[in-house]
Amino acid sequence: MKILIGTPIHECKDYAMERWLKSVSEFTYPHDFMMVDNSPDESYLETVKGYCVKYDITNYKLVHVDVDQKLGTDGKLSFAREIIRQEILTKGYDAWCTLECDVIAPPNALDELVRLIADCMEINHSYPSRRNPKEMMSGFGLSLVKREALEKYGFIGQYGDCDPEMPGIFQGGEIWFITRLIRNGGSCIDVSGVIKPIFHLDK
Repeated sequence: MKILIGTPIHECKDYAMERWLKSVSEFTYPHDFMMVDNSPDESYLETVKGYCVKYDITNYKLVHVDVDQKLGTDGKLSFAREIIRQEILTKGYDAWCTLECDVIAPPNALDELVRLIADCMEINHSYPSRRNPKEMMSGFGLSLVKREALEKYGFIGQYGDCDPEMPGIFQGGEIWFITRLIRNGGSCIDVSGVIKPIFHLDK
């Protein structure tokens, strides 16, 4: 399976970036690597390149996207994720490994996601909350999404009603992506405790 690890990054996550890149450099499953920076300007790119040199990461693509910083986190992420999505669709990748830039996973993480996804279109592995490590989260923190799902659903300007018990409350980003996938008959599974340890850095 030809996989792209594609991750939006921002200078506000620099507290985690070096440790995160070190962990990605140790992944054992073959992959390509792309980071899309949505910081206010391009200055942070040089810092990231320095970390890549330190950990001998050479097989990567690093781009900056100019996006209105007033859009908020979801808005900025949507532009970065759409760039990653287009990279996957145009370069013949079979799947996208979405790994948030403050989530530290072990070297076999991608191997396990590939093993577990089977015929499903998406697999999400739970990971701890930054503020409370005992609270588990699910979503795009550590996931594998097949090309088939990315051919159907994009990210920019995509919002919808996700919870029938809360009509009129619209959500975007990964929540709406996963909701559309499931509503339209796609298979998505959540797993927990298979990949460990996983850390979600807050400092």
